[in-house]
Amino acid sequence: MIFFLYNLIILILLPLIFVRLLLRSLKDADYRKNLMHRFGVYGSLNNKNSVWFHAVSLGEVISSENLINKILDKNKVILSVSTPTGFRQAKKIFKNRLEVVFAPWDFYFFVNNFIRNFKPKALIIFETEIWPSMIKNSSAIGLPIILANARLSKDSNDKYFQMKFFLKNVLNKFTLILAQSKNHVDRFHKLGVNLDKIKEVGSLKFDKNENKQNFELIHKDKSLIIATSTHEGEEEIVCKVFSRLMEKKASLRSVLIPRHPERSESLSKMLTKKGIKNIIVDRVPETFKNGEITIIKGIGFLNNLYSMANVAFIGGSLLKEYGGHNMIEASANKCSFIVGPYMKNFEDIMEQYINHKACIQIKHASELYDALYKLISDDDFRENMVDNGIKLIENNKGSLEKQYNYIKTYL
Repeated sequence: MIFFLYNLIILILLPLIFVRLLLRSLKDADYRKNLMHRFGVYGSLNNKNSVWFHAVSLGEVISSENLINKILDKNKVILSVSTPTGFRQAKKIFKNRLEVVFAPWDFYFFVNNFIRNFKPKALIIFETEIWPSMIKNSSAIGLPIILANARLSKDSNDKYFQMKFFLKNVLNKFTLILAQSKNHVDRFHKLGVNLDKIKEVGSLKFDKNENKQNFELIHKDKSLIIATSTHEGEEEIVCKVFSRLMEKKASLRSVLIPRHPERSESLSKMLTKKGIKNIIVDRVPETFKNGEITIIKGIGFLNNLYSMANVAFIGGSLLKEYGGHNMIEASANKCSFIVGPYMKNFEDIMEQYINHKACIQIKHASELYDALYKLISDDDFRENMVDNGIKLIENNKGSLEKQYNYIKTYL
């Protein structure tokens, strides 16, 4: 009965969901791309007996790359995503090695359309995506269902706990939950998941850079500071700070990489109105100009930029609604970094970085200037922080093999 009511609510909300998608497409036209996928209609695509891997957006696609590659060694994969940025990045990473589609909206009949079309042999969901129809319909036909690299933030846990009467049944349809830490194990268990279904395996994010080039080959530009994966509401704060720093140190060069590249033009206009010189580029240039902020319009550049820069601010962390973005890539490239107060998406990892004195976490946006100035001015402090971060990464590697070894027994 509860599952019926859930689908009835989704059905009632479908017009609003559709309108929301169209509004988003005003900023990114690719939201209208392959629109029928949202209804579970995939035309001539029929990769039968594939592993269905769901990674909702850009960050999840990037973080799951190594795991998907290992699964691809012996299996076909259908990768479903929910956002255009995730779709584009998946196409860029995997090219023709797998099929990339938009996931169906979580309505019973749409999900069934997907299952009938592709006839997957297993479902792997990445990190936090708990969609009742996707899970229940897959369980009904006996698919192994695995939640990989699973995490449950305190905020999400509190919200889910209010719906425990419904979610307990849904969550126990998972065959296996591969949790990032003991905190996440405990949260899933308190929501009613049987402990024998949950394994503590660490985070794949620590293994993402396992093939990174030798640290000796990284040549830092001490005059380059960057802000990555920033969102609307953060950029104005960050750019004011960058502008002040460039006035104080004329040799500094600043780079901004918005989380959503399609916002670059509006961001540039905002900065221009405030008298901050800026330029938009679609790739990493050979040199950056002093006295202006370079906005990079595109994705896939972070690894390169982190290896060049000495100091970074990690976006999505100044405003509560975002919950932070991955900072391990910065650390793996020997780039010191600062985050804001809101890092709920990485709370366990963040705790380790703080305890190991491997980053700076500011409590308020007003502290950003002093934190950045400290890192660009104090070489010993910065280098010690970087070394602590490298040690932390080395101590946390190994999750990829653990998770794959659990998964492969069901494939």
